[in-house]
Amino acid sequence: MSYLHPVRLAFAGLFQADMSTVNNDVRHYDNASFEPVFQDLQKGPSWNGWWNPNGSGAFRFVGCKVTAVWYGDGTSTSDPAEDPVVGMTITGADARTAGKLVDIDPQWQLASAPWGLKVRLTDGNGPDVFSGSYLPNAFRDLWFSRGPAKGGDGAASSTFQSVIEGLSWNAGVDSRFARELQATTTADALSIRMATFGYVDDITDPMFTLGTMIGCIGPYLEGEPTSFVRGRRFVPAGPFTSWNGMTYFSGHVDTASSTLLLDLSNAFAITDRMGTPNDIGDATIGILRDPMLTENMPVSSATFLAIADVPYKDPNWLARTGGVFATPLTAEQLQLAADHPLALVTKAPVNPGVTGDDLGTGLVAIREAADGLLIEAEPAVHRIDAPGTSSVAFIASRYGVPLANATVTLTQTGKVEGQGGGQTSGPNTPTAPIPDMGVPTEAFVFPPTTTTDDTGVAIVQIEGKDPGNPRGYIDGQVYLMDFRVEGMTNPTRQPFDFVVVHIRDAVEPNPNPTWDDVGPILTQYGNLYPLMDSQIVNLRDPVSVAANKDVLELVFNLDPSDSNYMPVTRDLSAGKRDLILRWLANVPDTVEAAAPRRAAAAQARPSPAAQLEQAGPAADGIHVDVDSKQVFADNFLRALRGGR
Repeated sequence: MSYLHPVRLAFAGLFQADMSTVNNDVRHYDNASFEPVFQDLQKGPSWNGWWNPNGSGAFRFVGCKVTAVWYGDGTSTSDPAEDPVVGMTITGADARTAGKLVDIDPQWQLASAPWGLKVRLTDGNGPDVFSGSYLPNAFRDLWFSRGPAKGGDGAASSTFQSVIEGLSWNAGVDSRFARELQATTTADALSIRMATFGYVDDITDPMFTLGTMIGCIGPYLEGEPTSFVRGRRFVPAGPFTSWNGMTYFSGHVDTASSTLLLDLSNAFAITDRMGTPNDIGDATIGILRDPMLTENMPVSSATFLAIADVPYKDPNWLARTGGVFATPLTAEQLQLAADHPLALVTKAPVNPGVTGDDLGTGLVAIREAADGLLIEAEPAVHRIDAPGTSSVAFIASRYGVPLANATVTLTQTGKVEGQGGGQTSGPNTPTAPIPDMGVPTEAFVFPPTTTTDDTGVAIVQIEGKDPGNPRGYIDGQVYLMDFRVEGMTNPTRQPFDFVVVHIRDAVEPNPNPTWDDVGPILTQYGNLYPLMDSQIVNLRDPVSVAANKDVLELVFNLDPSDSNYMPVTRDLSAGKRDLILRWLANVPDTVEAAAPRRAAAAQARPSPAAQLEQAGPAADGIHVDVDSKQVFADNFLRALRGGR
């Protein structure tokens, strides 16, 4: 199934996510109450602009190298003398700016996606083996307790799965792997999965804005989902992790090659930034003969058919394999797995409740979802200019096989309070109110149920009516849709697994906009991106905007998937963009005449390094333990529990 395929490569290295953090607090969107201090680095009890106010938004590969390749016959190599692809670099664009990491809205920070990201396999000298563009898909399976000690963003981990589309190939590379990969894919695309963890958000650390990345690339097969594996889904009994600290992960039974493949890149807790897995004992993957066995229950030879031991304890295993474990299946195993749940079992010298010959067989560490049920939505993130529509596919399976004629229940979460804020007291606390999410509910329209077809897919049209600017100082509204098939309990699906929709306010056409029409829009972006002020243009000043109108017309006219598109947040409606472009095309004479006499940008703000120097040593309180997504996730889960 896509990258979970006998033909695949693994890579490992670092990534950079240099996002601006001024927009992590939704209250910073309020032009009326915005203060310049919100663009400063956090200090002491004041969160200010959080931990990276001058971020560029860039998302890039850093030093990612191919560690091994696998072939269709199940063999592999990690020796560049056997296949020159080994040791090559997975990198981004070489002739344009880096991709950007984009959230859909400050009130939903759990759907970050790379936009404008190029993916290339190259030796750095000759032509690329292949290159293409990452289709923007948001991360999945985000959890905050994977890493050691610190917690928050630094301990977080997630996976990005998508396709590399618009491929170009270099037929001159003498690589068996490259030939098999190109011959195996059935579409003009490849499947890619990146797992990211060990992120550093401490500006005093030399690794600031960097983290660890391991990845896998394989063929993309026509008709597959692009953002998830339609296969075997392992789920913990708790809301995020199992009793021994494992989280959600996917597997695939490849019947053509009688191979079981598991993606464990994001499954185990780790003990360091580089991804050394936490030792939970010897681990065996197998099949539950007794489907009623649950997590932390003992197994025996009568209730569990072992397949293979998983060598996860090797500290280099994640990097060398990309986190993918593959093992052949016997005819008996293949037949039993077709309608019985898979399970990962940990073995200990003595297990409770087991005696005789089966003493020490093991305990269920994590298992496949009940009845092998899986349902996911694609795309899971939608941007709708009201009034408008979009389509979402609900894709259901049982034990990896399409689930036909299944009823899918669809519901709104409704009003959710207090999302996307920050500090609640102390100096420089924003004064703007935090808007409610999810209201008015009547602006988000979809049927209450749908039914899957013979392929296990149900296509639903969702409608966005004009929400009427319910959030005041920020455009439109954010809505969440829950979806599930009968028999699915809450832990069966990851807690952040929703269809997320930003419905933007309707915009009246205006053939002759003035600065009063476009100024508030541009001012908001100027407030949120201090880097723009210091290096390009002061968006609050019509004269500065007019002086830079040529470059602004260029970037506002780009496709949103372009890495140079403005705004980096991708949250500008088409109606408001048209207003800005019409104003730029007809800049008033008084503004244009004044432009040459004014500086093209506002006075530069001090760099983060300068702010550190001015503020004194870190011991004086320059760094506050503010973890962006952890703060948001905690607030969201608290709201769903009714404030508890």
